[in-house]
Amino acid sequence: MREQLIERPTDIVISKLKEMITSGQLKPGDKLPAERKMATDFGVGRTQIREALHKLEFYGIIKTLPQSGSVINGLDITTLDGLISDVLDLQQYDFYSLVETRFVLEVNAIRLCAERRTELDLKKLEKAQQNFLKYYDTPDRVSHDFAFHRAIAEGCHNPVFKAMLLIVIPDIMTIYQRDRICGPNTAVIEEHSQMLQAIKNKNGDLAAKIMSEHLQGVVEFAKSKI
Repeated sequence: MREQLIERPTDIVISKLKEMITSGQLKPGDKLPAERKMATDFGVGRTQIREALHKLEFYGIIKTLPQSGSVINGLDITTLDGLISDVLDLQQYDFYSLVETRFVLEVNAIRLCAERRTELDLKKLEKAQQNFLKYYDTPDRVSHDFAFHRAIAEGCHNPVFKAMLLIVIPDIMTIYQRDRICGPNTAVIEEHSQMLQAIKNKNGDLAAKIMSEHLQGVVEFAKSKI
């Protein structure tokens, strides 16, 4: 049986911001409220606020300015409303389909990343891994895990792979964290380190093998939800 669709915290954040734009509370060019205030007002955690903002930024609905926070992009209201509706619709696929798609994409994306990565890509990956380790024992672990995988997607230098991965990964991580209800798995730290080393060595086959093993747990979990 397919997983019943429910409104997830990221859905709530995106829907609330959509309402604020539609009602005129937020207009193109306006700065978004602080993360802490949105978390309180919307009744979700700051991690979910960040995940929602990552999605909205990717789709060009908001942009983040250094030292200034996030602002609504300069699009007309009708366009913004339509874009946000599309983002919400993309979140309604069933869990196994999302995981299956992620597996195919990430195994190939990391192979390409190992073959094509630049020194700047390596710096981004190393920074993402450092942050993942730093926040490993905090509720922000999931968002930093996502940041590491996003850096791999960026390093593959295929914008279609990157776009598709940024659609599916945040929802997978949110559902997995919510339903599995287990503590951190220290094996993930070693797997991240191994993937990073394989990318540094430009060993695409090894990187793909490690990624495949890395994702087996979430694949098996998704199968159990069918």
